[in-house]
Amino acid sequence: MSSIKACLAGAPALLPRLLLLIAFAATTPAALALSYDEIQDKEEITIAVYRDYPPFSYRQNGALVGIDIDIANHLAQQLKVRLKLIEQTADENVDDDLRNAIWKGSMLSGEVADLMLHIPYDRELALRNELVVLFGPYMKEEIVAARNIEKLGRDATLALFRYENIAVELDSLADLYLSGAFGGTIRDNLLHFKTTEEAGQATLRGEAAGLMGPRSQVQYSLLGGIEAFDLGKVPTPGLVKADWLIGAAVKNTYRQLGYAVEDILASMVRDGDMATIFKRHGIDYVPPSLDYLAGAGQQ
Repeated sequence: MSSIKACLAGAPALLPRLLLLIAFAATTPAALALSYDEIQDKEEITIAVYRDYPPFSYRQNGALVGIDIDIANHLAQQLKVRLKLIEQTADENVDDDLRNAIWKGSMLSGEVADLMLHIPYDRELALRNELVVLFGPYMKEEIVAARNIEKLGRDATLALFRYENIAVELDSLADLYLSGAFGGTIRDNLLHFKTTEEAGQATLRGEAAGLMGPRSQVQYSLLGGIEAFDLGKVPTPGLVKADWLIGAAVKNTYRQLGYAVEDILASMVRDGDMATIFKRHGIDYVPPSLDYLAGAGQQ
């Protein structure tokens, strides 16, 4: 420290600048998100995806695969840059995920991404997170029920699960809804599992006559035996949010990157590339409405 003071004594004009650099180094994350121009210059884009989140992003034989991985690769190809992926562990809520992945960085690595996929395209979420921009809805997710045809027949309503077990992911939207539906008469027949995938495996083993959750996850969880189930939307009186849009997010100062990615995502939906990716993974594709696609690039 004494040597530093000696140097500064001979150059007092440099003191404010040096102190600013020291403070910046102490608070800056290990890696910063890049603007569109910086991505083009570096020829690399960093995209965050959720860790252990089939069918969208998960490890298979050590390799990172899934729907969002294919989307990320397509985006990088269209932007003519290399792809670097960050596996983002889900935090308490999406707000925390946006903080960790987009504008601040995780407590462990400090690394942030230029772009994050699979973010709910939701007005209230956007208003709560002023440091990010939500854009580019590329799919619609919806709550569905898979009902065992042999046990329940076709077009079975949720009321039948007052007499049969139904599997759900613990603390999920489906769990919360079924716990109170029909005066709570289904509650005792709920089988709780850590993930929808585990709930699906139990359902395939015959431990439950049905499975409820987001369409994409329910379908993936029942692959290999889905023909035995009647899968689709069912009447859910009182359910506040039966479907929602999924899009992407960037830091609020990087809107140009958002415009470029949004245009690519909209083209993928319109041209059928998005549906092809979903089909490749055995998942039905439900697109966003044309109203959202028409506004691509108009943030």
